[in-house]
Amino acid sequence: MSTIRSWLVKALPFITGACLLVQLLSLRLGLLNAFFYDAAHADVQGIDYFSLPKAFLNLAAGRSAYATYDPPLYGPHSTSYAAHPALVVWMGSWLSLFAPMTSYGIYTVLAVGMMAACAWLIARESSDALTRRLAWLLIMAAFPTYLMLYVGNVHALTVLALAMLLVGVYRLTSSRRGEALILAGLLLSLFSKPVVLLMMPLLLMLKETRRAAVRALVIYAVVSAVFEVVPALNPEPIGLKQVAWLAVHPAFVRENMNLYTNRFQVNVWMRDNSAHWFYVIAQSSARLMHIDIYSLPVFLDTLTGTRTPDWVFRLPLLLTLVLSVLAARIADARLRMEAALLALMATSLVFFLGYPTAWEYQYTSVLPLAAMLLVVGERGVFYSRSRWWMFALAACAWLPSLYIFTDGRPATPAVLVTIWMDRAIPVTLLFFLMTAELIHAVWMGRRINQADAP
Repeated sequence: MSTIRSWLVKALPFITGACLLVQLLSLRLGLLNAFFYDAAHADVQGIDYFSLPKAFLNLAAGRSAYATYDPPLYGPHSTSYAAHPALVVWMGSWLSLFAPMTSYGIYTVLAVGMMAACAWLIARESSDALTRRLAWLLIMAAFPTYLMLYVGNVHALTVLALAMLLVGVYRLTSSRRGEALILAGLLLSLFSKPVVLLMMPLLLMLKETRRAAVRALVIYAVVSAVFEVVPALNPEPIGLKQVAWLAVHPAFVRENMNLYTNRFQVNVWMRDNSAHWFYVIAQSSARLMHIDIYSLPVFLDTLTGTRTPDWVFRLPLLLTLVLSVLAARIADARLRMEAALLALMATSLVFFLGYPTAWEYQYTSVLPLAAMLLVVGERGVFYSRSRWWMFALAACAWLPSLYIFTDGRPATPAVLVTIWMDRAIPVTLLFFLMTAELIHAVWMGRRINQADAP
């Protein structure tokens, strides 16, 4: 065993480097395209990326950043821009100075760098050489990572943000400083894709993370307000009164601001910068039956042949909120922070279980969890007894989907269920295993609290 371990320690950097090289070459040569429906059958390379510099060019011309389909186009094709308006200025501004394919190439290098930063942050928390090198392999050489680079989605920011947050909280389990990383991770997510908003209740309840969470929310609120009220940053506003009205009429938002049901027509409500937040509501109950959608709601709809109730998919979020409240009340500091780390990981999975539009590249968000699960057992974290089961489930996100085995067959329900099986099922099992361990942690915390009571 020690011989195999020594060999892996020496070989893994070369294996990871070779896999990354194949990914980068495949962006030009298409070596891996057969593993993905869109890459194999559609001209979509860079399609998510081109909306970012196009959004800034819109602003510079006095048009809405979210009117991505307005001429002139930037690049051969584009999806609609949906991230925070601040990202348009901070990244889209200088990236728009280059020709479209050159700009896409620059962003690809930047995205690879962000994934490398994610791997480096997690790997440096381990004292074991094999664990460190496995973390690099998991994050840099995964199949969803290639698809994320292929379409050019800014999701690399979200993956890095999640890694920063998890490492920051992990450091707090051993009373080390992690507040700066937590703040950086929160801001990086909030100003790209605000997935960390689901984690804010727990971070605000914990005294160890409350200051970073409050600071992040204040900065987020101020910057977001600026991008709503300054005309140069929001050239096609609908007015704060109309924004407030939309905020209390979610049914209207779902009916009129869903890109898919609107057939990608960007109407007047979707040209205001507030569209960034309303897009989340608009698509929250839309079941897009697409071969590249890997969410649990679409999986179950296809499996059962009927629309499963929306309330079923809100239960995972409710469960994590309840367990987060109970975890935050654990008196023992170390156990509380270890439970908090697990709660944050479980909450990050709620997206795949509850939100109907989960694309395959978004499974890169599971990769930091897999890498962290390798690390956490080294310091006696309480859920080490099931850590390897959780790691195995999380590591499924590294693998290709089963699409490669369809042999070009039509996308019938049976074929779709087969394709999605190795995405939806492992992440669902991982979520419930994590929540079971959280319940165990809360029970342990209650016993400790009772034992310490006078």
